[in-house]
Amino acid sequence: MTSEIAPKSRVLLIGQGRYDLETGTLTAADGAPIHLRRQSVDVLAALASRTGEVVDREALIEAVWKDIATTDDSLIQCIGDIRRALGKEVIETYPKIGYRLVAVAASQDNPTKRPRLRLIAAVGAFVLIASGLGLWLSSGTGGIDTDSAAIVPPRIVPDKTLAVLPFVNLGGGEELQFFGDGLSEDLTTDLAKIPDLTVIAFASSGDFPQAEAGFREIADNLGVRYLVRGTVRHSGDRVRINVSLIDPFEGVNVWAERFDRVRQDPFDVQEDVTRAIVDALSLSLNANVVPSRVATDAYFMLLRGLEPLREGTIEGNSRAREYFENALELEPNYARAHAYIAVAYGRDMMFDYAAVSPRQSVQPGLQAAIAAIQLDPDIPNAYYALAILNLAIGENDKALAAARHSIQLNRNFAEGYAILAEAAVYGGDLEEAREAIQHAKRLHPHHPARFDWIEAHVHLQLGDAGNARVLLEATVEEAPGFAAAFVLLAAAYAELGEHERAKSVLAALRAQQPDFQVDQFVDSEPFASEDRRQRLDDALQQVSGG
Repeated sequence: MTSEIAPKSRVLLIGQGRYDLETGTLTAADGAPIHLRRQSVDVLAALASRTGEVVDREALIEAVWKDIATTDDSLIQCIGDIRRALGKEVIETYPKIGYRLVAVAASQDNPTKRPRLRLIAAVGAFVLIASGLGLWLSSGTGGIDTDSAAIVPPRIVPDKTLAVLPFVNLGGGEELQFFGDGLSEDLTTDLAKIPDLTVIAFASSGDFPQAEAGFREIADNLGVRYLVRGTVRHSGDRVRINVSLIDPFEGVNVWAERFDRVRQDPFDVQEDVTRAIVDALSLSLNANVVPSRVATDAYFMLLRGLEPLREGTIEGNSRAREYFENALELEPNYARAHAYIAVAYGRDMMFDYAAVSPRQSVQPGLQAAIAAIQLDPDIPNAYYALAILNLAIGENDKALAAARHSIQLNRNFAEGYAILAEAAVYGGDLEEAREAIQHAKRLHPHHPARFDWIEAHVHLQLGDAGNARVLLEATVEEAPGFAAAFVLLAAAYAELGEHERAKSVLAALRAQQPDFQVDQFVDSEPFASEDRRQRLDDALQQVSGG
């Protein structure tokens, strides 16, 4: 017969931690959250509901895994997680029987919910400023400084350039394909952290799926010296991964290796492959490049969300967010999922830049980014999202600081350089903006049209309407629905004295969007420099007619 503990406070002191039976919140004595993977949280909850009793193993497995086939090994791993987090003595083992949680009820006046209130207050401090929403990025909050120095893109060493091609699925179904895609993308991210190595964005190298030949042409296209190619094959509950480091110009494999791993543990494979490739390139691997570990089902859910996120549409962002939110249901403290939710909200605003409407994405986007940074302060995507969101609400200094910090965390982060350039063109150093966007395009040769638009905007503000026009003509052809590109192209034509062409561009835009108002668009742009806003406005006033 079971019995539930009913302390007055509903809070348990467990070793080094405090556990709220009502909310499931686990915190340290100072209020800092203690993070456990989802299954470990569920095991702790099952033990806490019967504190002081010996709970048999079968009951724990049934409570946590229900109809999912598992073994005692999974339970043992969770018990180990809890002991590492709270102390070895907090769970007693009764061999061949089960486990007993050692805990005492906290006094009623102990403010166990203050950490949550502090978090809410912190979020409020981040998102509330005099005129609405914003984010303090000063030193000590997120570890960045709004007075951070300008970024100088590193020199690219041709013999230390690399791209990771999508791993080819040789059978095993949709989930294994996501495993291969995730391995390719995560391998790109990890290799990008290595000093002196230039790694092309996976958004570019991902354009070559199922690559079996033509490696020299691919390397030329991406501008790299080496390619990483892999295959994934399913065999029962195991996965076999073959990886090659290719020198396409010499026509040889510099290195090749086979990895056999349990399918449910992708992170060991990722770490092994990364280190082996780095060794083959004779580079030193930063000791901090170790993949974070989360529940495998949450990881696969995140991978499913990355595919629609790459579409570059508001609808794709929405579908991606659903997957990331599902990942958080499985693993609430999954920093990458929080970060990508923030990115999706930020990109909503980026893709709807011409709309003069309330910025509904700002607050949830900022909150998601803050959550990601609190869980893992070394995720560049979270700072990238902060840069977008702060730029949209006119916090130019904070946007610049966040963008620079994202690059400091990953020197190969193409999107970080791009948003840095965009923020700088509205109120920063134009030379920094030009260098940043040109480097972003080198890191992401198959970049979206927005990259050309940003570079064109820089040229226009520097007084080079000719180069701006060339870039913008290509942009409107590639992205005919991108209103901001039409506006800048009209301004470039106007500065070049081609007024009729400028008027025809604006007429084409109004044919697509009959209610579009050029002056309203210029007023809504997040310029920190009114001189730059005026320059754009002066050019357009010659031809817009309102």
